[in-house]
Amino acid sequence: MKNYVIAGLLLFLLAAASLFLPSRVLKWQDRQRTGKSEIEEVQEVVLKEQISMTLSEKLKLRSQDTVNTLTLVNGKNYNKDTIEEQIKKEIKILADRNILIDFDTGELTLKEAAVTFYVDMEDSEKSIMLWQGFVETSKYQLLFFLDDETGKIVSFSQYAAKPVVDYEAVADASAETDQAIYVEKYFADMDAEEQKELAARWGEYLGCEMVSSQSYPNGIMPGAEEELFQQQIDNFVSKGYSYEEAKIKTALSWGIDPLLGETFRVTFEDSGGQIVYTMGVTDRVFQIDVYMSR
Repeated sequence: MKNYVIAGLLLFLLAAASLFLPSRVLKWQDRQRTGKSEIEEVQEVVLKEQISMTLSEKLKLRSQDTVNTLTLVNGKNYNKDTIEEQIKKEIKILADRNILIDFDTGELTLKEAAVTFYVDMEDSEKSIMLWQGFVETSKYQLLFFLDDETGKIVSFSQYAAKPVVDYEAVADASAETDQAIYVEKYFADMDAEEQKELAARWGEYLGCEMVSSQSYPNGIMPGAEEELFQQQIDNFVSKGYSYEEAKIKTALSWGIDPLLGETFRVTFEDSGGQIVYTMGVTDRVFQIDVYMSR
């Protein structure tokens, strides 16, 4: 019995000592396990109670360079068991307000939903949780971001289930087999006033006021912004990318779908400031997303 007690005590002391081993011993252990040793330094952050933020402040935070992200299992207000009901509720609101296109919520299936924690590494009081995922019907897929605090969808992309290949066959195509054509024409055929009405409905849903709107080719404003966009393209080209590759990479870094043609840009305002959204279509997708200028 005495031997067992001594063995147990030694095991405990060894386990405790391992917590305080010098770094070179830990490196040696690493090499034994993997054949190599790597040390990675990360910035330390002390999490604090999340302060209240408006939508504009949250969405600006998401694109800041000082922000770090962490994938979570559950959010603060919603978890993996309750998020599906909230997603379906908000999608139905968007469909009922005619913001989504021809969207049948009766056959809606949630395919995926995961929550990401965004925290400002320089001011950890500023943090948000956003759910990202997609739902599916027989006609469409809907990709979305949902704010864990308010439960509202803050951006989305509605994809047609079937791609359009032959545009010459538009006249003969049925809505049942070529939903992508309907997606595109729904927005593209709107006049400026109808686009503003759609934007106003989106702003009302978000709880923001629309202050300005304008259409731009490829979503890029003529003048200084267009020049900056071109400079970034040229920068990628100088690194060995083709012009088309450089244009795509630049567009993505600005939060713009590279395939978008005419884009409707809308500025909304709340008590925390302004936020810009883009609304546009390709041959398969209608999207309302946050515009991230550089």
